[in-house]
Order: sequence, then C-alpha cells, then structure tokens
Amino acid sequence: MSGSGVSRRTLMSTAAMATVAGAVGVSADAAAAHASPSPANLARLADLRFGMFNHFNMGTFTGEEWAAPNQNPLTFAPPQVDCEQWAAAAVAARMSYGVLTTKHHDGFCLWPTKTNSYNVAASGYRQDIVARYVRAFRARGLKVGLYFSIWDRSHGVQAYGRHGVPATETVTPADVTYVLDQIRELLTGYGPIDMFITDGYAWQTGQQQVPYQRVQELVRSLQPGIVMIDHGGLSQPWLGDAIYFEEPLGITAPDGNRYAGIQGQTISNGWFWHPDTPSTEPMGRDAILHHLADLEPKWTSLVLNCPPNRDGRLDTNIVNRLAEVGAAWKPATRPALPAQPLRCEHQITPVNAYATGFHTGEGPLRAIDGFSDKDYETCWSTWSLPLPHTLTVDLGGVWNGVSTLEYLPKQWDRHYLTDGDITSYTIATSVDGVVFTEAASGTWAPDRTTKIAEWPARNAGFVRLEVHSGTGGYANVSGLHIGARRAAPRPVSPPAPTGGTYRLVARHSGKAAVGVGTDVVQGPTTGAASERWQLLAAVDGYCRIRNVATGTLMQVAGLSRSNGGNVVLGPDEDLPQQHWAVTPIGDGHHVLVNRLSGLALNVAGAGTADGADIDQWTYNAAGQQQWQLIEQSPA
Repeated sequence: MSGSGVSRRTLMSTAAMATVAGAVGVSADAAAAHASPSPANLARLADLRFGMFNHFNMGTFTGEEWAAPNQNPLTFAPPQVDCEQWAAAAVAARMSYGVLTTKHHDGFCLWPTKTNSYNVAASGYRQDIVARYVRAFRARGLKVGLYFSIWDRSHGVQAYGRHGVPATETVTPADVTYVLDQIRELLTGYGPIDMFITDGYAWQTGQQQVPYQRVQELVRSLQPGIVMIDHGGLSQPWLGDAIYFEEPLGITAPDGNRYAGIQGQTISNGWFWHPDTPSTEPMGRDAILHHLADLEPKWTSLVLNCPPNRDGRLDTNIVNRLAEVGAAWKPATRPALPAQPLRCEHQITPVNAYATGFHTGEGPLRAIDGFSDKDYETCWSTWSLPLPHTLTVDLGGVWNGVSTLEYLPKQWDRHYLTDGDITSYTIATSVDGVVFTEAASGTWAPDRTTKIAEWPARNAGFVRLEVHSGTGGYANVSGLHIGARRAAPRPVSPPAPTGGTYRLVARHSGKAAVGVGTDVVQGPTTGAASERWQLLAAVDGYCRIRNVATGTLMQVAGLSRSNGGNVVLGPDEDLPQQHWAVTPIGDGHHVLVNRLSGLALNVAGAGTADGADIDQWTYNAAGQQQWQLIEQSPA
C-alpha cells in the first residue's frame, strides 16, 4: 500500500462509521433521516415572536454572571422553584415560549444528570427543575426551549478559545461523550422540545473540538421537529438552523433581515438575578414594545430574559412590567417567512486542512476550526500573498453523497484584515488526496453573506477550494462547511482492514522516525522494531501511532500548541495530543497533523543527522514535514 494514500483511507472510514452510528447511540440511517431542519420548523420559530428566557442557575446564588466552577452544590438552595409563576407571567406578557438555562458555563445542571455530581440532586433543592419547567410552560400552552452550555468549566470541557482558557486544557474524546450523554438526557426525558440553544460553542470550544456533525445527528435523531440555535456573535446563521442575535453585545437583527431568528435581551440588570434586581427599574414597557415592533418585519422573535430570584420566583417589578407589555402589545399581520437561503445542512466534520500559502498566524486549520464571535474569528488568510492559492480539506475518510461547500466571509473587521472575500473560485474533489477532479466553479458577490456551491453528489475524501480572486487581492476564510444539502453523506466502507504497520521516512533525509526511550528522533533504516509504527483508528477520523518496540503512542508533550513542541512517546490514554490526521499529498508522501495543536510532524531544523529531534511545526510544505509510509510485514 505504499505511495498511494490507501493507508489513510483504510483507517478513517471505520472510525467515521463508528462516529456516525455507535458514538451517538443511533443508526446511520436514523441520523440521515433527521439531519435536516424543515422549512415548517423555521417558519414556526419565526411566528413565535415573543418569549421568556430564564437564567436560573448557580450564578443566581453567587451573584455572578459567570459562576465560578466547582462550587459547593448546596449553595444552590431555593426554598421553592415556582415555574408556574414564571409561565403565568409569560402568558400575561402574551409570550409564546420559554427557554431555560439547563446548564451554564460553570457546569451546574438543573436536572439530576447521571454524568456528574454537580447537579440539583446534590444541591439544597433536590428536585428536577427541567421537568418542573417543561410541565409548567406546556400547561400554559407555551412552547419550550432548552439552553445548554457546551463549555463546562467544572468538568473541564474547554479548549484554547477566545476567553483566555489556559493551554493546560483541551477537549478529550471522553469530554465529547460527556457532552453527548448530557444532550441525550435532556432530549429524551422531557417530551417534545421546540428549540435547543447551545452556548460556549463557536466562541469557546470550536467545532473541531466538539464535532458539530455528532451533536447535530444526535439532536435531530432524538427530536426531529427541533430547531437548533447557537449563541454566537455573528449576523449570519452559521452553527445551527436559525440565527441568534445577542443584543447586549451590540448584535441586533439588521434591517432587511430574512433569516428566521431570535434576538436576546434582558429585562433586568444582568442575565442572572442580583440582590439589587428587585429594586432596579426593569426595561421600560415602551422599550420592549419598540423591540417587538422593530423585530416584527424581520421575522425575528424577541426572547426577553427574566431572571428568577433566590426564592425561585420572578420579582414583582418584573411581573408587573410583563403584564403592562401584554396589555399593550398585539402582534401585527405579516407575510410568511421568506424562503431561507440554501445551506450545507448535512455537515462532515473534517480532520485536517492544508494550503499552498497563508499569512503568518492565519493557517489553513483556522478555516475549519469553527471559532467565531463578535470581533473574533479565526481564519485562513493569504494576506500579502498573490492569488491564486488553494485550501485542501481532509474529510477523515471517503464519504458518498458529498455535494456542497458552504463558506462564510469574514464578519468582523479587525486590524488590516478588512477584505479577503472570495469572488472567483474552483472546487475539486478527490478520494485519495492525490488525483483531483473539478466539481464546481463560479463567482461570489463580496457582500459578507453566506456563500454556497453545489455539484452532483460524488464520493470524496478531500475537497479543494482554489481561490482565483478576492477583494483586496487575497482570500480570508473564517468558516467552511463541507457535506451535502439534501441528504446526509455516508462513510464508504474501507478497502482493507485497519491496523497496518509502517516505517515513517522523512522526505528530505530519507531517514526514519525512531522511538528511543520516550523520545522520537530521526535514525537510519535498520529494520528494528523501534522504527516500526502501527496506525490505529481513533475517533472522528484521526489515528493513533503506536511504536512497535515500546507499545507507546506518538504524542505532543505538555499539551504544546507551539512550533517546536516536542514529540514524545506516552501511554495510550486516547487524548487529542495522541491523535494524528494522516493526509496524502502525492508522490507517496503524507503530512501528519496533530489534533491538539494543528501542527505537522517535523524534523527539527531540517536536520539530516541521525538523532535529529522530531517535533511539530506549522505546515509549510517543507520536505522535513512530509513522510513516506512504507508498509511493513508483520513481525
């Protein structure tokens, strides 16, 4: 199998199939059947018009907007939780739905989850608040939404995101299972849920750390009629079905908006209750009515946060204000929701990306990592480099039915990156990463709106975007989705069994990667077990690389995300720093990119001597970063 890239395909399809079916607890057929939001669901969301957000959680009792993690669960101790009062106040305001913060960023759960001990079962109030909430709101004829923070600071579900989380944290496969298990509990134990709102996702963990594909498939398989929404600071729908505009961040539904959406604002002096909330004048009646009138022609619902107090009730000033609004507001008649823009509704979570060029610090993995928020987007940028340039995305296995690429131009200008919208492109696909066939070409308007390209469905393991022109003379891609629009792609069966053993030979030196003690260095080819590596399937299309002599795994030491981070051997703990994307680039060579860091396996200093250290480095197509995988016979 040497030289063809077949080794990559033998590993990744099996992992991908396990991800789609077993990892989320549903069959691939069931996932495919429920992976697309219906126009009727989005129209119903737009027609909800006015709803209540209830931020009620550990922060209620600590006075924090973001409660610190791992506090004593007994701190959460309301004498009652009067969800019936909340629902009655919503009805008085003529609201049509409610949204409950089932878990905020600190990780305390308002239901008795089996996944941790940081929940209501261990608190000063031992009842299932999610159950009480959905019963009370449904009894009043209100729709029900559940808010859920992917970011969980008590359990350590956090990546190296925007808000300064230290590099000592990363999301592990066990963390992803933890997140999926909690979502499964919320969406199976409480009847039909109308909307599922995630937070701490696009701006904190990113879609590579917690694969959106897996979250989406699970949610849709459990609640086919649900609408998925993410709290992110974008003005275009990107993660989920509909858009959320977070008004306190200065993000509001723009004039002419045609997306189904909700706009969040708080009636009080914070998202959570504070001791001065009952004595602080709530948002004025006329201001609320103005919001409703403004959002009416924009097909956007106002979700007004009304924080319950430590007695588990809404304060009188909030209840009275809601009644004033309900007495004065009557929804206007408006046209039906316009046809929604085409989307890549069935996304494949890629494992790797590489490019022919990029501006320093704006590498290709940033096009697919999914990090975005107001004034914050990671991106692949060719700024200062003349076009054309290509971005190649590795889908982690061959998938059938691949037909769609969705691209989000950069939303927030910062520093000098004020251009970069792609205006002319060609898209090609490949099953082996070597031979590419054109799939689509065309032009896009430089108007910051989501772009889509489609072609007849085909098998693909790699999708290459070639940028011919862009505003300002460069490309700047902050969000890329690949998959299909009409039906979920399915992983193609692997052509051969997994578990092959290989010698990894550096292109520039012709010497092999060798395990020496706990280190990985370059050495001559001798046939020793220390230079033989087993490629084993991991989750989400990555693989683990096990040294035959030591039985330990190649990994990046110290959770390093920096150029020069040392590559060593360690016990198999199934951690991201032990996961590698193995991508063929032609001529029988491959790039090995670490899942944790996004950096490539590299011979330090391009050394050619025996004993030269092997580390990680930003991929720049240098020979010391390209490896031939030479299959070895079993020992």
